[in-house]
Amino acid sequence: MFGFGKKKKVAEDNTIYAPVTGKVIDLSEVSDPVFAQKAMGEGLGVKPSDGRIVSPVAGTVTMVASTKHALGIKMANGLEVLVHMGVDTVDLKGAPFTISVKVGDIVNGGDAIATMDLDQVRDAGLDDVIIVVITNSADKLDHLDHLDLTAGDTTAKSQVGSVTVKN
Repeated sequence: MFGFGKKKKVAEDNTIYAPVTGKVIDLSEVSDPVFAQKAMGEGLGVKPSDGRIVSPVAGTVTMVASTKHALGIKMANGLEVLVHMGVDTVDLKGAPFTISVKVGDIVNGGDAIATMDLDQVRDAGLDDVIIVVITNSADKLDHLDHLDLTAGDTTAKSQVGSVTVKN
């Protein structure tokens, strides 16, 4: 009657949302060469103007790093997305991050997932770019029709791209 006990389902949403308010940049422009060379997969970066991080996709949270600098989300279409907050921020041992989701949570694109203290990251001399990559894009390349992205200024929760997976 009240919906208690009903399991939330992952939305069939192939949209990529801005994970933070800021400027969308091409993945090749991020300062971490592993990401810039797409060794971790296809994706994008966003130079943040605030520290409120939202889910870039609809899916199930599959991983939260013990150092809180990264989260994994699996979309309904099978694509696995990594949200990596800053470059070399693992060295900060979680200090600038507050995570608001846990493994197993189902999120929609635009749902709040974390906050990052931008000043703390910058004061440590680190890059605060938010990186979003599809980590299994190489495995799914035969199935990945396209990843369209729009670069430039954006606000959190705005559509910045979409993915289409072939059947």
